[in-house]
Amino acid sequence: MPDIAGKLFPNVTTIIVQLLSTGVLFLVFKKYLWVPVQNYFAKRADYIEGTVKEAEQMNKKAKALMEESQEQARQAAIEYREIVSQAKEDALKTKNAIQEDANREYKLKIEQARREIETEKLQAKAEMKQEIVEIAIDVATKVMDRDMDTTTNKALVENFVEEVVN
Repeated sequence: MPDIAGKLFPNVTTIIVQLLSTGVLFLVFKKYLWVPVQNYFAKRADYIEGTVKEAEQMNKKAKALMEESQEQARQAAIEYREIVSQAKEDALKTKNAIQEDANREYKLKIEQARREIETEKLQAKAEMKQEIVEIAIDVATKVMDRDMDTTTNKALVENFVEEVVN
């Protein structure tokens, strides 16, 4: 009959040899592989941590730059509105000044034209008076030279009136 108990339970020597070889492998592993692997993992953790910190710093810088650019955009918009407002005010002032100058010039020209018309009226009246006086003197002279009958006087007066009217 086969030895079932021997097959179920391993040999004590085999167990001891296996435990010793596992211990030796463990010591070799610990001495030659454990420290380098631990160093590698520490370096890798430091690298990852540094990368994460660098990414966070870049993120903060990006946010700061974004806020700064938004603030600059707001300031530029405010400046733009102020410039447009100032330009509108300046244009309105210029327009009003031009209108005032034009009105002043218009009034001066109207006043000058009125004065010229008045002067010409006075001059025309003076010339007309002078002509009337001259014509009256001529008529009086003609009347004195001629006979004093009423038809001749009437004709002379009518001629005089026609000369004055024309």
